[in-house]
Amino acid sequence: MSDTNKITALYCRLSHEDELAGESNSISNQKDILQKYADEHGFYNTAFYIDDGYTGVDFERPAFKRMIDDVDNGRIGTIITKDLSRLGRNHLHVGLYTEEYFPRRNVRYIAINNNIDSDNPDSSAVDMAAFYNIFNEFHVKDTSRKIKASCVIKSERGQRVASRPPYGYMKSQEDHNKILPNPETALVVKYIFQLCADGLGPAQIAHRLEEEQIYTPAMYEYSQTGNVISNFDTSYPYRWNPTAVANILEDVSYLGHTCNFRFGRASYKDHRKLKLPKSEHKLIENTHEPIIDINIWEIVQRLRQSKRRFTRSGEKSIFAGIVFCADCKQKLYFHRHAREKSENWKFICSSYRKNSREQCTMHGIKESHLKEIVLHEIRNVTAFARERTDDFAEYISRESNTAAKKELSEANKKLKKSEKRLAEVGIIFRKLYEDHVLGTIDDDQFRMLSQGYTDEQNQLKAEISDLKHTMQELQSQTANTARFAALAKKYTDITELTQEILHTFVSRIEVHEKLKDDNGSITQEIDIYFTHIGIVK
Repeated sequence: MSDTNKITALYCRLSHEDELAGESNSISNQKDILQKYADEHGFYNTAFYIDDGYTGVDFERPAFKRMIDDVDNGRIGTIITKDLSRLGRNHLHVGLYTEEYFPRRNVRYIAINNNIDSDNPDSSAVDMAAFYNIFNEFHVKDTSRKIKASCVIKSERGQRVASRPPYGYMKSQEDHNKILPNPETALVVKYIFQLCADGLGPAQIAHRLEEEQIYTPAMYEYSQTGNVISNFDTSYPYRWNPTAVANILEDVSYLGHTCNFRFGRASYKDHRKLKLPKSEHKLIENTHEPIIDINIWEIVQRLRQSKRRFTRSGEKSIFAGIVFCADCKQKLYFHRHAREKSENWKFICSSYRKNSREQCTMHGIKESHLKEIVLHEIRNVTAFARERTDDFAEYISRESNTAAKKELSEANKKLKKSEKRLAEVGIIFRKLYEDHVLGTIDDDQFRMLSQGYTDEQNQLKAEISDLKHTMQELQSQTANTARFAALAKKYTDITELTQEILHTFVSRIEVHEKLKDDNGSITQEIDIYFTHIGIVK
């Protein structure tokens, strides 16, 4: 292609940050400036390459990539931008293009407002290009810092930082800082939580949603606005990702709370989305209308925290994850043979099954028998709470006070012991580091010893966190009793032990070993820990 027939590329770019600067940087304004310049300076074979909504920090922009592809194929002779910042705001990469890449391909580059023209290399403006590029990058860094500060202020006011509402919500027409349940997608969110409460995991829920041809969040957004989220492929409108389902099940937004700073960026140059540690999250409660009831939420979280495995035959018990051995505290294993009738399926201690009788005893109990016991106890306790609420509250308070005080005292002792040991390990660490610096111990010894103490530190920190959480729960016993009574009033006719009923009222079950008395009678004690209130004798 002859030089006279080559394209003059008029490149426009506008990021979301630049958009805030006003009309001077708008795409329409850039186009007017570029076209006027081209007409006045004799550039006739022009073509616009426009990246609207793309940052200048990196070069992952569709129009820019298309323009570079045309440069590589010899179709472009000149590139014109309003100024250097439109080409990019990364001074190293912009310099690489203007000083190395374009000259090697005989491409003329013009930045109008900076008076830069590569055909006039002796111009003082060309010498200033490097400084312009550094300033342009500084502008991005400074803007990024200001945006972060603005987000912190916004969060402190109790407002959402994220620009896009969570799936299931939409922005209020009256106030864009507020979100409301979306009548269509809120139903899907409720359905996802109900499926999980019924015992399905994220992968199974994703499969169910695909079978029922429910749009994925990205496809729903595309169907409503035409916007494509990330690299979404519209040819798979119902292919739900199990990770997306899991994220929905963990999102406190559906309780009506706002959690800011769950995600962030590595830096103003690196736009990868990173999950931030919980210590950096900012939770603001009761900021908008909830979609999910607190009881369903708690059921789902308990189910998600416990690993629930299918048997080889594909069967799964509703007790999976909440039934334990009263002695070794390990989970009970759901045991069944293909030829056995369901009424003979049973639980046995996993320590006994894996390690032999030296570790623990069988603690066996039939699933059908456990269902009868638990259903009977749930009906009795909920009837007591529902029909005699004041007596129930007094009884729970009286029974739990003694146990709670004992547990609180034990937890406090353990907490002090763990905190003391954590401080000791810190001192050992400092001494270990000094010995390493002084050469008393070599690198291998330091690595081996420091790794052991690091592991102990992490374990102690986890124990301290758990103990503090336990103590908080023990101290909020009165409020928990009222919550249990409210649940009991909600479920007035319990005739069957379903997954939802079980996980609504029961948080843990401990099975004792069977005992035989002198008369040959066999008894077996079962401890049922009711949600919020613990054991009710």
